[in-house]
Amino acid sequence: MNIIRICNTNMVHVMSRVMSAKSENSWIEPRQSRSREKVERILDAALSLIVEAGSLELKMTTVAKRAGVAIGTLYQFFPSRSALIGRLFAREMLPIDQSVIHVLSDFSDIKDLSTHIEMQMLDHLALVKKRPGLMVIWSSSALDPAIQEADLLNTRQNAHVLTDNLVPFLPVNAEKNAVYATALLICHLWGSVIRLCLLSEQAEANCIIKQYASMVAAHGVQLAKNVSEG
Repeated sequence: MNIIRICNTNMVHVMSRVMSAKSENSWIEPRQSRSREKVERILDAALSLIVEAGSLELKMTTVAKRAGVAIGTLYQFFPSRSALIGRLFAREMLPIDQSVIHVLSDFSDIKDLSTHIEMQMLDHLALVKKRPGLMVIWSSSALDPAIQEADLLNTRQNAHVLTDNLVPFLPVNAEKNAVYATALLICHLWGSVIRLCLLSEQAEANCIIKQYASMVAAHGVQLAKNVSEG
């Protein structure tokens, strides 16, 4: 779908622009292929160190050494550790966002949301488990402002997608602000549910996801009912 391709192509660049107002958390997106290759090496090095340590306690000098670049090159693109972690989070979230945007864009009726969300969240959970670096970064979101900012921007982007796809199924008098607020809650809780499932046994995680999907669908139906009666 076009919306999936557009959102995933632009997400990292949008994050960079939004976060640029906070210089300590901003990063520089390279334009030349050689510079992009260096940035990828830096990100790969940071990811490997995070996985090895099981934490975000990175030293920029260690990252530069692991990546095989000069420390000045590292700081050229990432002026701080937070900027580096924020950029790494954005990269690691790309395949996750693709799956989320797909399910939020691909349903024919609000009642269908339950089945779509349940199936996609199970795939989402499996995908996160295959990305141990993302697991460490995501679980540490409360500790790092760069991740908080990137995660919030990410959630808002998905909420806009869901809002646009919910509106056609609601009465014409639906208040878009209320629909967006609902979509924002759904997307925010989506991440929280995945985090909870990462700490749970698979059987419990399956039950949690099933109940969340049912709650979302039920709320969507109720939202449409309330609007039509209002």
